[in-house]
Amino acid sequence: MGSVTVFGGTGFLGRHIVEGLIREGATVRAAVPHPNRAAIRGGPERGQLAAVAADVRDEGTVAAADSRAG
Repeated sequence: MGSVTVFGGTGFLGRHIVEGLIREGATVRAAVPHPNRAAIRGGPERGQLAAVAADVRDEGTVAAADSRAG
């Protein structure tokens, strides 16, 4: 599985989606408004998960978060 950007990845449903993607072997970017405050579980020790800054109301930050796919 490749790289995936999940918007709202730290929310109630998003965190379960992120955890499932990590279990399947994906590298996940959780796009959140304040990545330095994001409480993200699972994957960071293996480099499978990163929080990136994005505001879904701002097209520029959405495009930037998704373009970091690598």
